[in-house]
Amino acid sequence: MTGTPLPRSLDPAQGELLAGYLLRLAHRIGISPLDLAHRCGLTAGTTFPTHHLVRLDGNQARQTATVCRLILPEVHALTLATQAPSYPPLHPVYLGRHQSQIDMANDGWVFTAFSRYCPACLADTAGLPGGSVWQGSWRLPHIFLCTRHHRILDWRCPHCQAPAFSNGYQADGRWRPTQLTPSPRSRLHPAQCRHRPGTGRDPACAQRLDHPSATSKGPTEAMVHAQQPLSAAARSVAGQQVESLGGPTSPQRFLNDVRAATLAICSTWPATAEALTSTEHLDAVAAHAETLSRAPAERSGAQRDGWLARSVDHPPGDPLRAAALMALVVRILDDPDGQTVLARMLSRLPSSRAGYRRLKRLAPHCSPGMNTAIDESTHLRHGTVGPPALFPQPPSHQGLLDPKNIPQHLPNAWAWPLDELNGPATQLRRDAAIRLVQMTRGGSRAAAARYLGITPGALQSATVTIRAWQKMPGNADAYQDALQRIAEIAAATEAPFSTRLTAPDEMTVGP
Repeated sequence: MTGTPLPRSLDPAQGELLAGYLLRLAHRIGISPLDLAHRCGLTAGTTFPTHHLVRLDGNQARQTATVCRLILPEVHALTLATQAPSYPPLHPVYLGRHQSQIDMANDGWVFTAFSRYCPACLADTAGLPGGSVWQGSWRLPHIFLCTRHHRILDWRCPHCQAPAFSNGYQADGRWRPTQLTPSPRSRLHPAQCRHRPGTGRDPACAQRLDHPSATSKGPTEAMVHAQQPLSAAARSVAGQQVESLGGPTSPQRFLNDVRAATLAICSTWPATAEALTSTEHLDAVAAHAETLSRAPAERSGAQRDGWLARSVDHPPGDPLRAAALMALVVRILDDPDGQTVLARMLSRLPSSRAGYRRLKRLAPHCSPGMNTAIDESTHLRHGTVGPPALFPQPPSHQGLLDPKNIPQHLPNAWAWPLDELNGPATQLRRDAAIRLVQMTRGGSRAAAARYLGITPGALQSATVTIRAWQKMPGNADAYQDALQRIAEIAAATEAPFSTRLTAPDEMTVGP
């Protein structure tokens, strides 16, 4: 049947990608998406390659047009290359290098490993021939809002909690290879979840995704503001100009600035967070940065933010985290003085790291303002930044204090040396608990915070506040002395702390 026109077909919907179109058409004529792909010449095996989302070659486009009774421009309009013509990572030559469709499909800046979605949009189109329409823009990493329904996009199935429109996880927690259409052999309504649990022999979840959640979040003004230039730049035409870091530039260079700023934030976190204290949802940015700081082996499996962690400068899969991060990035690029902020961030990027090499590749393709910031960061790196405000905390009390007896909130009997510092009391107690764990078992601040059950957001709040406070003359040394006294007091306490929680006055400081 290869190349034979179907007895009936569908008109593509506005903004629809090839994956969603084939889902609707397969559902309408009662076959699986994989069978339809075979007829269109898009695959000959049991997998459905994702690189078809980028662009189709001439033969594939012509056969798809014949089978689906479409004209060639309609077929090519089902690819991201047509829908986002000015988006740099979708160009055959990007950052001075030729890239194949497969290279693009594996780049975390091209599209997410799954599709975000708006349940209200799926519901609005559920009655169309073939069923609900999946918007192509939902696959782009920098699209995190539905402006029509004024909401942050969803990404998980409410039933199985796997990322929506994804091939999902295997039983051992590793990701299955991404496919253009998840569970391509399943015959389901387009709005049903296609995640297959366990080994994949079980049927797909099949939960309907077109029922709006009562817990859906509305975006902040900063998120709405950020989405507009990101969307407009990816769809712009030749000759347009936008503003970035106080000067005019092309939309393509602006989008490369976005990538460079993302790299600056995520590669140097939390050292750069001190300049960002007024940022909304900073805890979401911190949670993403903490995920990226894990060892590569930890990041190769299924992540809570639904992302195949390919590189530190890629945006998160979780739409809320992506919205918070992109709002922060656009805020910096909107600020004429953003060069100063970026220069100080980038000056902390070690030249031995892969992120620094990627920055060097990005620089020739960024705006003049970004290049000024990169040049200034080089001068700052050579001696003007000074030492970091946070002390490295060596495991100086191993064997002297049991870390199991250290609480999140230090009791008054331990924490009184902090009262003499005239500093931020709540954050000092939380930070001191983290330092005590480091002193007893070593490791990073993030690991110590996880040991204590402190959330990434609470850790970030303490880090930012304490870092700024320590920069005042004398505070850093005084705090280090206080920590040593607290450790001595804790080590001298005979009863484990678990027996001391019964005294109400011990818990006077909240989280």
